[in-house]
Amino acid sequence: MTRTAPIAFLLLGSAWAQTHPDFTGVWEMNPAKMTKAPPPNAGLMRAKIDHTGDTFAVTIRQTVNGNTQQENHTYRVGQESRNQMHGAPMTSRAAWEGADLVIQSVATFNNKELRLTDRFSISADGGTLTFRERHQFGTDPEGEDVMVFDRKPAASWEPDQAPKPAEEVYQNIQIMKGVPATRIPGVMANLTKWLGVDCAHCHVPGEFDKDDKPAKETTRKMFRMVRTIGTDFFAGNNPVTCWTCHRGQAKPQSLPPQ
Repeated sequence: MTRTAPIAFLLLGSAWAQTHPDFTGVWEMNPAKMTKAPPPNAGLMRAKIDHTGDTFAVTIRQTVNGNTQQENHTYRVGQESRNQMHGAPMTSRAAWEGADLVIQSVATFNNKELRLTDRFSISADGGTLTFRERHQFGTDPEGEDVMVFDRKPAASWEPDQAPKPAEEVYQNIQIMKGVPATRIPGVMANLTKWLGVDCAHCHVPGEFDKDDKPAKETTRKMFRMVRTIGTDFFAGNNPVTCWTCHRGQAKPQSLPPQ
């Protein structure tokens, strides 16, 4: 008995050390509990977390100026996870650091990396979730945001609704009327890759509805052209995209390299 007792104690201690908090629940950001104001684009933020074993699924809803956007991310502790952020590909790896879940991610926007380190921690009473995010985009200075969430009743999370059309969420939509608004960020992210440009090539930063830049109207004409080609020559199929001619360049590539 004297030999087995220490072994049993060690096994019990090991099992205790592997016990982690359960983040499952509905959470709503509470600015009053935060030491500094939330990011200016945060708006009203809610999250639904489903935490089962080593799988951590997060649904984030942000409401800014009456418009609600939603993103879904799934992570698996100890494994590489692939998701999207605003339409851009994102690779992540999650790990436990004590009672905190830490997720390191890299999202790529037009060949420029956004590096994130997200830390989730929960209060001892299970009523408060703290989210810390360190972020660096390209060579920009590193920043940090800290947001505090209160636990809300599970029934307060409204079921997913059919996405609104783009013109009900974004201003000055002309070409993509009727397209689900949730698809717009992905389309914009694809354009940066297909043409090798950033958002400022067509848009006035922070005022995306303006038509001040000629490239924006050119892009609309190109969308009409691609749509016509697909309708007239590839009935029911659309193999032609901006990439077909541009190949990552702002100007179409007429001939392959010699």
